[in-house]
Amino acid sequence: MIRVSFTPSVRITMKKIRKDVETELFAFGDELLQNVKTQTPYREGKARRGWNSRRSKQKVTLENRVPYIERLENNYSKQTKGRGILKPAIRQTVKNRRTR
Repeated sequence: MIRVSFTPSVRITMKKIRKDVETELFAFGDELLQNVKTQTPYREGKARRGWNSRRSKQKVTLENRVPYIERLENNYSKQTKGRGILKPAIRQTVKNRRTR
């Protein structure tokens, strides 16, 4: 009896899956950063310019250190239309990522 198998090993398959997940995570983070910037109210542009992201192996961190960003998130500006910044940005990013 001769037996031939071309199935990739579990290690190779898991490595590929991890890479795909990491690629999607970073793509999601990049798109979310753009959507958060778009949703941030604009007066002088400081709050929009304040957004930045950091990447590590399995994590994307978005942050804005502008002192009044929480006030903007809590609808201080009429430009947020009572929705804040993060929820609409996340919703839009998820919607866009699902259509791909």
